Amino acid sequence: MFRSLKILLGALLLVFVAACAHPDGFEIRSHPAASSQVSAFDQALYSEYWPDAADESGEDDNFASDLHAKKGKAANSGATVLPEEVDSTPLGGHKAVHESELAGLTDARGRLMGFMDRGAREIRPTWTARAQVAFDCWKEEASERNARGGVLEPAHVAACKGNFNAAMAKVEPFLPPLAMPERLHMFNLMPDQGGPPQPAMAGAPDTYLVFFDWNKADLTPEALGIVRTAAANAKKSGSARVEVTGYADTSGSPDYNQRLSRRRADAVKAELVKQGVAGKNVTTIGKGETELLVPTPDGVREPQNRRARIVIHVMGK
Repeated sequence: MFRSLKILLGALLLVFVAACAHPDGFEIRSHPAASSQVSAFDQALYSEYWPDAADESGEDDNFASDLHAKKGKAANSGATVLPEEVDSTPLGGHKAVHESELAGLTDARGRLMGFMDRGAREIRPTWTARAQVAFDCWKEEASERNARGGVLEPAHVAACKGNFNAAMAKVEPFLPPLAMPERLHMFNLMPDQGGPPQPAMAGAPDTYLVFFDWNKADLTPEALGIVRTAAANAKKSGSARVEVTGYADTSGSPDYNQRLSRRRADAVKAELVKQGVAGKNVTTIGKGETELLVPTPDGVREPQNRRARIVIHVMGK
């Protein structure tokens, strides 16, 4: 009798674990009130993820519904919620991203994360949130296959992709200009307010900003593009003098951040030289956690402070 009871209890436990391990569509049934204690970006994420979760539930896609509802709830609690990884394999019976969409999604996520590193969450919270949710929608739809292994609903993929690109177009013009450091007071704008940056004053040196991941000195794909643009402009004049200054946020010790900022400057110089700029014309300096772009207390990971500045002095400028 006891042996039978143990078997029964074991079977019930397996059913319980299986229910917890697979999406059941129940997440949408619990709809917490929107929090006013989280950032504008997190509030926007919550308001964007929730209708999307409801739509997926209406289509009986429990995996996507549960995923987006959980992400909305996490944002509503103030947790950091990132766009989905492109190379991750979804659970719940869904397959990996279709190869026809892999390159586009990889590039799109890189652009989105680059925008976020430049302050998009703070400057354009609503549109940045829409871009993130549209990206996750795009990835989800690109993971669904038909009987022949193709994309199940190409029109849905196109719609999510279109929403992503439309939202990104509303974000980019308001980000800090990469060649005009004197206009970086754009960070003082209220979220989603103010006009796009104006052109730099004539005669100013050509200046570019590149941003880095936390505790990294490697150039991101977006940073590589910026450095290559700077190199192309520097090579237009053989006498151009280039200054590269690296910076860090306050999340490490001052000594470590000083070394990290110098590594960032050196990484930029190495790419400039690789692109054909004479090494003798490039000087580097690391300023550690001094001259913060966004003032923060000690120990804060601030993406806008993890940067390097490239200044190109051309004859006559």
